[in-house]
Amino acid sequence: MTDEDVYVITGAAGGMGMACAEALSGRGTLLLVDVNADDLAASERHLRAAGATVLTARCDVTASAEVFDLAEGIRAVGVFRGLVHTAGVSPEMADGRTVLDVDLVGSARVMDAMQPLVGRGSCAVLIGSIASYADVLPAVETLLDEPLRPSFIDEVEAALGFELDGPTAYVLAKRGVVRLVERLAAPWGSRGGRTVAIAPGLIDTPMGRLELARQPIMPAMIAATPIKRPEQQLPGRPIDIAAASAFLLSSD
Repeated sequence: MTDEDVYVITGAAGGMGMACAEALSGRGTLLLVDVNADDLAASERHLRAAGATVLTARCDVTASAEVFDLAEGIRAVGVFRGLVHTAGVSPEMADGRTVLDVDLVGSARVMDAMQPLVGRGSCAVLIGSIASYADVLPAVETLLDEPLRPSFIDEVEAALGFELDGPTAYVLAKRGVVRLVERLAAPWGSRGGRTVAIAPGLIDTPMGRLELARQPIMPAMIAATPIKRPEQQLPGRPIDIAAASAFLLSSD
């Protein structure tokens, strides 16, 4: 192990993940993580060409063994300084159970694996959503605090009284992410670290544009957003989230 600072960006092949990696370039070694090996290699080439120090790791956040191996690999590279966890799927990309497994259970797996690496100045930034502010049944919300239970998703469906659909699972997953960082604030804080959740709105990424094309409510949400950018389909930019993440991961 060296004393090189390591910043981990999951979902690094996506629009938001790439923007976050670019914003962190120059701070230390960037460990790019994604489930798609080909896109991950393209992200690596792009960032290396811009002068960043880059390593990559293919990892499926739904596979506990792969997440554990990722954390062990960080030890060999240097000192864990930051995580930006952007890996996730939207309601239009997967069924409800998969959305909950990737977006919430996967987040819990990653945070659980990273916790032993936390030291003074470490910070994890997780991506929540404005969806996390939707109403959730109290009986269901309580279950969101134990996403690593083997029967977690079955228990959520039983409490809901119906089979999980994508939009419902997305709301629950993002509410669970917010609760996750709140729960972990004290354990990480005792080691000198911090946990943070950002709640993006309508961000102009490929995932966001897919939702725009398929979700009828999206135009109304855009119309209700005070600040717009006529040159793009959705009001927010990946760099908006990346800039906030870079600040939160800084000594400031």
